[in-house]
Amino acid sequence: MNKAIVPLLLLLGALHGCATNPVTGKQDFALVSESEEIEQGRRFHATILRQYGVYDDPALQEYVNRLGQQLAQQSHRAELNYHFTVLDSPDINAFALPGGYIYITRGIMAYLDSEAELAGVLGHEIGHVTARHSVRQQSGQLATSLLGVLICATTGNSDLANLGQAIGTGIVRGYGREHELEADRLGAEYLHRSGYDPEVMLGVIGVLKDQEIYEKALAEKEQREPNIYHGVYSTHPRNDDRLKTVVRAAKKLSVKTYRDSGRDAYLALIDGTTWGPSIKQGVVSGSRFSHPELGIALDLPRGWKVINRPEFLQARDPDSSALLQIGLEALQANESLEALLRRLTRKDDLEVSQTASGVTAITRLRPPKGDFQPGVISAIALNDDQAITLLGTASEDQFDAAKPTLLAVNDSFTRLGPAQIEALKYPRLRIVDADTYPDFAALAGASSIGDDAEDKLRLLNRAFPAGDIGGLDRVKTVRDE
Repeated sequence: MNKAIVPLLLLLGALHGCATNPVTGKQDFALVSESEEIEQGRRFHATILRQYGVYDDPALQEYVNRLGQQLAQQSHRAELNYHFTVLDSPDINAFALPGGYIYITRGIMAYLDSEAELAGVLGHEIGHVTARHSVRQQSGQLATSLLGVLICATTGNSDLANLGQAIGTGIVRGYGREHELEADRLGAEYLHRSGYDPEVMLGVIGVLKDQEIYEKALAEKEQREPNIYHGVYSTHPRNDDRLKTVVRAAKKLSVKTYRDSGRDAYLALIDGTTWGPSIKQGVVSGSRFSHPELGIALDLPRGWKVINRPEFLQARDPDSSALLQIGLEALQANESLEALLRRLTRKDDLEVSQTASGVTAITRLRPPKGDFQPGVISAIALNDDQAITLLGTASEDQFDAAKPTLLAVNDSFTRLGPAQIEALKYPRLRIVDADTYPDFAALAGASSIGDDAEDKLRLLNRAFPAGDIGGLDRVKTVRDE
């Protein structure tokens, strides 16, 4: 026997770990124990909460947790301590950590129409937990990684190591779809056991696929990567026969009269929820950006496309290369605003001038995509420890025209008093009578969504791309309140 093969066989033997799958009762390859699985979830739970934040609506949180716990008690791992959290994010998403930590965003909840549909999303995520999908995937990836290292070490052949990695990656990606289908099957089963019609899962996939079509078209128009949802039902086409098969198989488990879908109660609960970015990120109304927690406001260039992210606010001119980015920067001990700009630009000789609210400098900046080009960078002291930074840039041939607009944003800086903060309005999802509006154009005109309002309202109301408002009793819209 080749001596180089002996360590390989020893490693394969050491990696041979089996555990009983709670769903199938069969032996699965697993290198993570249940106690380790639970500890992973507990540890990463804090990270998720820091990244997204918990949506501040105790009634909605309690509702989702109660529904989730009811479904979990019908699962194959009812003994786990489950945690259900609504995240303060506009993303259309739901996901699960190992050990029973399950999350759903307020973003996806806006597109759901009933308690039964919410149960379908939660049931799917519970299915990932009960089948230990994260553990099985981790085990496969770890074994593949170690196998590749050993092949390279024992043979000196990196091509063989790459082959081992490729095979392992293929296995992991190959059973990704199977895991999703298994989670669908389990979710449908838990819905049936809980008294909900599993067919609602087929309705949810329709609105999510419409959202995907819209996002891809919008991303192509804006020349960016689409923000495609990769969670519940993401691997399925709209009319997936395999999904229909597993959903309808759950209905054959026993004879059951299903409960009401809970549409009225669900719509009442999501009525008034935040729409768009978290209030903690500030709010854009027209061209005015206000941040209640920081107590500031700025006027953004009119007509620019605004993206409000947790880490920064960005505005782009759709008719030129001009770009503006506003963020928050920590000041170092005894650091002046001038020193901050020099640190950020890495230019000790940067010429900095005073403005009415802070300091500014003309320099060269690199946009997120591209090479260095002319730019303006400004800093405004927020307090002794933090400063607002404004970075504006445009191409060589367009900077002179864009410069006054970029500097005007800096000059518009205002500190808000308590009364002004109290008077701020925020976009909220509202449920209204459909007969008030003759069509979606009228509904869009009365909303505060802004760009592509009609398409977005059609998506919210299951009428994309060209459905009629007629026949609907109530519709979702967005208003500043």
